Amino acid sequence: MPNLETITNEQLATTTGGAQTWRELSQFAQANGFHVTSTTGGHHLGWAHRAGHAVDVRTRDHSTSEVNAFMKSARSHGITVIDERRGGNAAWSGAHLHLQR
Repeated sequence: MPNLETITNEQLATTTGGAQTWRELSQFAQANGFHVTSTTGGHHLGWAHRAGHAVDVRTRDHSTSEVNAFMKSARSHGITVIDERRGGNAAWSGAHLHLQR
C-alpha cells in the first residue's frame, strides 16, 4: 500500500485554482441555460464545494432529454457530473446535478 500524505479540508480550500474552477463551472452551466444553486457556501459534505471545485445546478426547469444532453456535454468538457435528481447524501436538498473538476 502506498504511503500517501493527506491534507486537511482547510488546506484544500486554499489551494490554487479553487475560485477559478467554480467560476468556470458556473459559466459553463449558465451558458447552457442551467441555474447554479450552490457554489462554495452552504452545507456540503466533502471538500469539493469548500475548495471551489464544485457547483450544483437546478434541473427542475428542464426536460429529461435536456438534462441528459447537458450531462453529456459537461462530461465531454472534462467535468465530472453526479446526477442527484433522485436523492443524494445527508446534505441533499433537492433534485440537482453536481458538477466538479
